[in-house]
Amino acid sequence: MNRQRECIHPQGRLAWVIGAPALVGALAACGGTSQDTPVQEPESSESQEIDDPALERLVTEPGYRDPQVVVDWNEIGVATAAEVDDFRTFLGHRTMPLAHLAIHDALNAIVPVYEPYAYTGTDPEADPTIAVSQAAHDVLVEAYPDHAASLGELLEHYLAAASDQDAAERGVEVGSAAAAAIIEQRADDRWQSDNDYVPGDEPGEYRMTPHPALDEPIGRGWGDTEPLTMASPDQFRPGPPPALSSETYAADFNEVKQLGRKDSEERTEDQTHIGYWFAEYPTVAYPDVAGARILQDDVHLWRAARLFALLAIDNFDGLVSVFDAKYAYNFWRPYHGIRAAEQDGNSETQADRDWEPEMVTAPHPDYPAALSTLCGGGSVVLKEELGNIPFSRESGSAPEGTPAERSYDTIDAAVEDCVMSRIYNGFHFRTGLEVGLDMGEERAHHMLENYLTRQIDSTHPDLADF
Repeated sequence: MNRQRECIHPQGRLAWVIGAPALVGALAACGGTSQDTPVQEPESSESQEIDDPALERLVTEPGYRDPQVVVDWNEIGVATAAEVDDFRTFLGHRTMPLAHLAIHDALNAIVPVYEPYAYTGTDPEADPTIAVSQAAHDVLVEAYPDHAASLGELLEHYLAAASDQDAAERGVEVGSAAAAAIIEQRADDRWQSDNDYVPGDEPGEYRMTPHPALDEPIGRGWGDTEPLTMASPDQFRPGPPPALSSETYAADFNEVKQLGRKDSEERTEDQTHIGYWFAEYPTVAYPDVAGARILQDDVHLWRAARLFALLAIDNFDGLVSVFDAKYAYNFWRPYHGIRAAEQDGNSETQADRDWEPEMVTAPHPDYPAALSTLCGGGSVVLKEELGNIPFSRESGSAPEGTPAERSYDTIDAAVEDCVMSRIYNGFHFRTGLEVGLDMGEERAHHMLENYLTRQIDSTHPDLADF
């Protein structure tokens, strides 16, 4: 088929989400189709035929629509990464976007709905379910060779269910090629960088926060990693944190001093629960929310694969971006800022040498906050693809004896709690959280505008799913 590029119109990228009539208007505003012929709104889906066999299969064949396969591979990938190191290193954060990009590229080699990332081969006769499985399998095994058996079992499950052996073999070839392409492209991305770093001792400089399992700061080289969708790690680096002598710093200081201290009498029981509940990172939580909604709404396989890829990319580039800024500014955490307040030169802050946060603080600098960066970026992706939806989920970080599940009317409401959670558990000053949120949202919009963009230009109502 001839691939037609998306018309770039202010509402063109949203049109496919809300349906064919909006897409017609957006394309018409851009001056028609790629052949410059007038776009006519279709009378009904029955009155039109799709003249491309691959697009016809995309619309009509269940094997081209069912998103269960990509949900399954996301779940086993996240579970494997969590078992290996619980995402404490960069391995899992890197592996998941590579796996999902391989999946995305494999599908779009069969029917090119979205712009590929690394693999540009084509085979319209390949089995999409097998292509997804082989692509994910190969990336995950490359990262986790000790888990080849469990990953192989899921691959065999899908291979055994294939009804067309020729299509299945072609799916294996496409999936393998897509995985090889992204692995090769990222071979020298510097993800294992580990810079020399010595914590400071001047007022405002980060010094090592005590941690029972870690004796040195983490993420020192994450900001040197080659991004997936940014020109450089510092593309979205914000300005510096507030001056220690400023009113803003004093307000941030006194807020977290009261609400974030261990066993605070100022913090409500629900606020304490929010602090613990959001300790499970969006790395796990957002794909979990997406997977449940994908299955509930029967989101088309191609679109589901793109959504998982975007979430995983956002998580990866979010960490690259925020850790670049963290170590550039090297700002102290509340733990030391409150204990050493006599050094800050601010008359509105008072030292408390015995102050302890509600939760053990992760050993890396305060500004900007990683959690709010990821909450903000991932929320932009989810809202773009699924809307500002209500959701409920269980968090693995909720304390024993407290509800594991929380429910939110909107994604935006959850993001508000996500930001505040780091104040409730004593980890961050407010400004670092708000700046992190802005960074995440700006970076995610940049990604959506420039990567994995929609390629098919069709006014057929059955293609409004994309």
